[in-house]
Amino acid sequence: MRQERDQLKAALQRSLGHQLDQIGKADLVARVDELTEAAQRLTGERDAARAENSVLQWHIAALEDDLAASRTSLRRMIREGNLPTQ
Repeated sequence: MRQERDQLKAALQRSLGHQLDQIGKADLVARVDELTEAAQRLTGERDAARAENSVLQWHIAALEDDLAASRTSLRRMIREGNLPTQ
């Protein structure tokens, strides 16, 4: 089994080596450039999403403050409405 495994491994290595030899250097350079551009685009998208997230977090905090103030005001109005009239 070990010998068969070693033979299969060697055959796979030869096959991959042959495939790499067939891919030209220009193809590899083009692929690296393509991947670099994709990485830069994704980095920009990530940064934009982070900035948008920050703005949305700020809006959430402001809305939570408004909600807390509204609840406090409503409680006060309910208490004042429940006071006996003199």
